[in-house]
Amino acid sequence: MRRLQGSAGPVHAIFTLTSAWGHTAVEGRWRPGYLTQMPAKLRQAAVAVLHGETTLWPALTAGIVVAVASYCVGPTRGDLEVDVALASMATFLFGVLIAFTIARTTDRLAVVQTLVSRNNASLLSILQLMAVFAVDRTEEVRQMIDRQLTDQIDYRLLDNHLATPSNLALTAAIIALDPQTLQQEQAYRSLLDVCIDITANRAQIESTTGQSLQAIEWGGLLLLLLILMALIVVLPGGTVWGALIAGALAGTLVTLVVLLRKLDLLRWHERSSIWEPTTRLFRSMGLHPYVPRQVIVDGRYRPTGVVRVVDYPDPYPNRSTKIVTLEDLSADVSADATTEVEAGRASDG
Repeated sequence: MRRLQGSAGPVHAIFTLTSAWGHTAVEGRWRPGYLTQMPAKLRQAAVAVLHGETTLWPALTAGIVVAVASYCVGPTRGDLEVDVALASMATFLFGVLIAFTIARTTDRLAVVQTLVSRNNASLLSILQLMAVFAVDRTEEVRQMIDRQLTDQIDYRLLDNHLATPSNLALTAAIIALDPQTLQQEQAYRSLLDVCIDITANRAQIESTTGQSLQAIEWGGLLLLLLILMALIVVLPGGTVWGALIAGALAGTLVTLVVLLRKLDLLRWHERSSIWEPTTRLFRSMGLHPYVPRQVIVDGRYRPTGVVRVVDYPDPYPNRSTKIVTLEDLSADVSADATTEVEAGRASDG
């Protein structure tokens, strides 16, 4: 066993964190029965597909199924001119709809990423402005900023409102400051302005994230996709090359739908737009980065160095029993041999 450099606690000890707002009304959100009855691994795979976290297998499966079906159907089909006309109409409608929705969700994602970046910059500015106040007050604000950032990470961007309590606590602590000198008064005014900006940005984030695709939009898109794939199956006439091309087209269409799902869930390019900037923010404030273990396991982001890795034993969005461990993920250190408790927030539980 190895210890982290400068650590004081035993390796592999675990501390359970609790929060006053861990239980929320969202816990009662309905989940399909078939998802709760399937084995754990199969359930995880189904959730990964539904959330657009995997692209290769859905596209590959659709391509193989369509190619095999097209070859087996052979020349058995209706009037060719009618099939071609139907395929043309379905292609036009599907293309227009998916192009419009991809453009809309891309703009929405860009707005959210910009607002999140502004919020991160504002939080760093708060810590820098606090340098003129007492050390204990500065450290208190640092811990509150850490609380707000970790709460935002605990919940999905679509549920950003669940991290509101930590933001309100930070704002209240800054408003309660009592400046004594002229320098502190100037910094205090700037701090209030920054808090106003953060509140405005959070309101815009919550408004923008709420503009996700509705069930009727997904239903229409998926219905057109099924119609188009059915027509693709019968058009080649049973030839090998035609079946292969039909499979490739089907895989491409499914890939576009998965891309749209990623955009709708605000997970497109999250590594460069969310995780890396947040990691740099933590380190610039003298804190260890905070990353969910599932994000690392799924390959969505692979941090390096000393990182706080969080596990969630209970289903989303219950975060009251989360477990945070400090791990050294450097290339020359085994991650499972350098696990230690992060108990910096134990007093907040």
